[in-house]
Amino acid sequence: MHKRSWRVAAATALLCFIAAPACAGAAPMTLSDAVTYALAHSPAIAKQSAAVSQARSQYVRSHSQTLPGVLGQLQNQMSKSANYAGTYSVIGASQASVFSQNTASLGTSYLFNGGLSHYLSLGAKQQYEQTQDDLRRLRQQVTNDVTSAYFTIASKDEATRLDESDLSYQNVLVNVAKAKERAGVAAGVDVLSAQAAQEKSRYALVSAKADAASARETLAQTIGAPLDTAFEVPAQIAQPQIPASSLDALIAVAEQNRPDVASAQAAVDVAETNRRSADTDLLPQIQTYAQLGNQFSPTLAAEQARFGPVPRGNAGFWNIGVTSSIALPFVDWGTRRANHRNLDEQIASAQTALQAARTQVELDVRQAYRAAQTAHSQVAAAQEETRFSTEAARIARLQYQNGLKSLTDVLANQQQALSAQTDLFNARVAYATAIVKLRTALGTYAPEQAVADLQGNHR
Repeated sequence: MHKRSWRVAAATALLCFIAAPACAGAAPMTLSDAVTYALAHSPAIAKQSAAVSQARSQYVRSHSQTLPGVLGQLQNQMSKSANYAGTYSVIGASQASVFSQNTASLGTSYLFNGGLSHYLSLGAKQQYEQTQDDLRRLRQQVTNDVTSAYFTIASKDEATRLDESDLSYQNVLVNVAKAKERAGVAAGVDVLSAQAAQEKSRYALVSAKADAASARETLAQTIGAPLDTAFEVPAQIAQPQIPASSLDALIAVAEQNRPDVASAQAAVDVAETNRRSADTDLLPQIQTYAQLGNQFSPTLAAEQARFGPVPRGNAGFWNIGVTSSIALPFVDWGTRRANHRNLDEQIASAQTALQAARTQVELDVRQAYRAAQTAHSQVAAAQEETRFSTEAARIARLQYQNGLKSLTDVLANQQQALSAQTDLFNARVAYATAIVKLRTALGTYAPEQAVADLQGNHR
């Protein structure tokens, strides 16, 4: 193969690897695949992940301020002058025209600013944890959105299948009506009615197919994939078991594990930390430092040699010190009181938000649990309704063929059967969706785990 052809093939393979769903022959996405893809490509998650990274960096920086730093320093000082008397003029000596000095030192310093650095570090840590909780909450929300969009495709596909079945049913009725008209058993109006029902069914089928295609594009857009991405959609929706624990136990689990509750609690902690740090400026401010090293100036050594022997070597130097101060603002014109009032209100606001988050958690669990129970009961009832109505539609068609029933009755029986089958599938979708929402509401499932057993039986 030509060298250029190899390059083209390699570039094509690379593009297919980067955008696998868009390449021809790419395996259709399952629900788990869609959730995983969305978690990796969601702009909202990417933005929140960047916020987590920024908060982590801020926490590390703030925490470093609470510890004494160690600084090594190498310094070389050089200068050159002309006709400059300098410091040696008092003894009749002139300043060297060229001066150099080398310094090597190792030092440390620490500032105690009334505990402010500690509170700033603690607040930065709490904010970092809060951004992590917000990221978890966002991942759960993305999982719910993808699940809903995925099962919307399943519903649209089921509607298409039912409309195709209905069109076949209507085709048979048209043929029967025409045969009966030719035999003089039925009036021509039956043929017209059957053809009208046939066209209505064809119209519904075209609309259902368009809705199914739109639903696939919507899911692709939701997960950040190309709009022509293929999805593997189940013909039968899996029906996992409802958690065996009581509703009160599930609510207690959710309150302990939901990221939005943890985030709200972190906001309370941050507000309380800010309040505790409000008066650190009234405490003593203490600065300590220590340094050791070596200094040597070849220029000064040469100058000193003019007045006597210069000892070789240098014992080095060390330097330690502490500075403390305290400031008492006797008059601040209400600044401190206003700040205290503001910080107290921030705590009250955060506590209110925490209570609201806990109430929302309880509401989410209650509604998801109730929806799962309701849909589970509806599935059982819809199964029986579908069995009876489907059999009734079949018998009605046979009765019409034998002149025992009118076309109007047959059409009514068929619509009832279609409605029952739609209700059954929708109940199954509602049950599966409620299970996913209940799992995410508990906060104990990772996004991929929440949908792992919901792939169903695929076509």
